[in-house]
Amino acid sequence: MPISTRPTLRDVWECIVALFLCTTGDLITGLVMGHSSSIFLLVPALIILIPPSAGLRGNVFSSLGSRFSSYLHTGRLPPSFKPNDLLNQNILSALFLLMFFGFVDGILASAIAYYLGINKNFFLTALNLVLVAEITAFISFSILVPATVFLAIGSFRWGWNPDHTTIPIVTLFGDMITLPVLFAATIFVVKVGFEEKTLALILVLIVILLVFNSVKSDLGIRIIAESAPILAICVALDFGSGTILGDKLEKFIATAGLLTLVPAFLEDGGAMGGILAARFSSLLHLGLLEPKAKPDGDVFYTFAVMHLVAAFMFTMVGVFGYTANVLLHIPTISLPRMVLVTLVAGQLIMFIIDAMAYYFSIFSFRKGIDPDNVGIPIIASFMDVAGTACYVFALKILGVI
Repeated sequence: MPISTRPTLRDVWECIVALFLCTTGDLITGLVMGHSSSIFLLVPALIILIPPSAGLRGNVFSSLGSRFSSYLHTGRLPPSFKPNDLLNQNILSALFLLMFFGFVDGILASAIAYYLGINKNFFLTALNLVLVAEITAFISFSILVPATVFLAIGSFRWGWNPDHTTIPIVTLFGDMITLPVLFAATIFVVKVGFEEKTLALILVLIVILLVFNSVKSDLGIRIIAESAPILAICVALDFGSGTILGDKLEKFIATAGLLTLVPAFLEDGGAMGGILAARFSSLLHLGLLEPKAKPDGDVFYTFAVMHLVAAFMFTMVGVFGYTANVLLHIPTISLPRMVLVTLVAGQLIMFIIDAMAYYFSIFSFRKGIDPDNVGIPIIASFMDVAGTACYVFALKILGVI
């Protein structure tokens, strides 16, 4: 469908529908996180792994969905579900990135946990977390690949802009899948013997090499080459979020209802940043947006619209989160304080997202790098650490923690 330089009422409606679904699903994920807080007592380092693990899923599949959207808008990808080389190379590249950085996430999470004094045995914790990350990556990949293809191509065929639908809903699916699978994988892995874990790790490394060897086209290599450095930055940013949560682990466990809001708050912000970045990327590819340092009036209009959407969505996050906590008897804070926390923190982070979505898109485009591979992953990951910091800051100034 055609895309305009200014968001229309239909664009706003599409965003709200997608973000509403995203919020609902993320709150379900948050409830799983709040109810499963006892697992952190079993493997405390797991709380550090959660942001980069969830972020990796969102970054890889949001970029995948954004590339599909750009391909559809520019006519490179026909709106058909029939497999083709363009789809295959994108999918194989995504699998390699998931598995490679899943391995990295497990090692770094163990190292940070050891530094913070959360775990005493670095090697055993690293082995456990790597296997948990890889199991989660493989299961989520098998679900999210068909979901991403269906959402991007399906929404385009039905007259919806895939920039507005694919990224938030894929992010939602990623969150809903990641945490339950992560917790289940943790319970399974800690029960497995050391020798079996070692053999499983060797098998994982072999699979990573085989997948990389299957990426043969220039496009697949380019996706990996452009995405890997960005994802490395994203991993570092996501671990900032994990470190902040890990440092406040005892207080979050004591008021588990605060954990309920974390996935919805972070992912709604990341999804809105992804919508902006994907929109700017499509406009740049179509020649409708000039990559200049000073944004024009249409860009500022887009920012204003997204701030209004954000005010509505973050109010919902606070209200829905409080209601769910009360209904399920999860320790929480008062409704006014919860809504105030999400509103203030949400608007603060949106100003950062505005600048990042625009400037990462235009600067990468100027350098000949596909913005779909750059803007969305960095924004989503920066959102994790900045969003967590804003969330914790709001909780502190309101005297909650």
